[in-house]
Amino acid sequence: MNKSLLKKFVIPAALTVTALILLDAYFLEKYFFEIKKFRIGRINSSGRPIRLLQLSDLHLKDHLTYNYIRLAKTVRRLQPDLILITGDAIDTHGSIDILQSFLDLLDTDTPKAAILGNHEYSADIDIKELKKLYEQYNCNLLINESKAYQIRGERVMVTGLDDLLNGENDIQKAFKEVKAEKNHLVLIHSPQHQESLKEVLADINGSRRSEDRINVQYLFAGHNHGGQITLAGQIVPYLPDKSGNYLKGWYNQAPPYLYLSKGFGTSTVPFRFGARAEITSFLYNT
Repeated sequence: MNKSLLKKFVIPAALTVTALILLDAYFLEKYFFEIKKFRIGRINSSGRPIRLLQLSDLHLKDHLTYNYIRLAKTVRRLQPDLILITGDAIDTHGSIDILQSFLDLLDTDTPKAAILGNHEYSADIDIKELKKLYEQYNCNLLINESKAYQIRGERVMVTGLDDLLNGENDIQKAFKEVKAEKNHLVLIHSPQHQESLKEVLADINGSRRSEDRINVQYLFAGHNHGGQITLAGQIVPYLPDKSGNYLKGWYNQAPPYLYLSKGFGTSTVPFRFGARAEITSFLYNT
């Protein structure tokens, strides 16, 4: 190749492409997050749907950056009836204080349900203190337990499982007091958790009368970050432990349907590529 041509066109073009990739990875995909919206539940429902909002993998670190402030404003604007926080709200290098600063920006009156991720354990967070903090903001931290919410005159059961990677997996305990529910949602951090969950639920239901059998409609998960760094949104060099063969979006052809969020924050490396940050809104027809 002619050296003058190389200097005049090829090198500037390569530098431009590199700069655009870095801009996208370090800024655009982190700060300009997606709001994914889905309508779920009963097709022919005549009632007003319940607005669910999933926040996953916030990975709050040592201070609130502008994207978290924008996130909080967006959450308030969407006016959810119930917020579902599917783990890793706090990063390995984060603290309860930073989570409190973020929760201060949300509407305290909005009920919330949260679970733990592997990073809360890695950060050596005091779980009892974390539970108390969540309670101050109308949030139940569900660790292998279930909680019923009354929303728009409808009963919604939410079960939260402990983290599959670093927590204590006790599915039997989580569903011990639960029977058949019209609206039953389950929060898991790692999508792979659904595999053992479905096996245990089959065992539980096998010993129950038909009217008492647990019927979970939806599972909500995070952990994988949509790969965080991908090529064409599908080729993924690395996924965290206990990710299974899952990347993002919807899974399962029959209930319980699984939605896997790409999450909001970043872990290990401070950028995203081909996996834009997201929050997810569900209009749930009960």
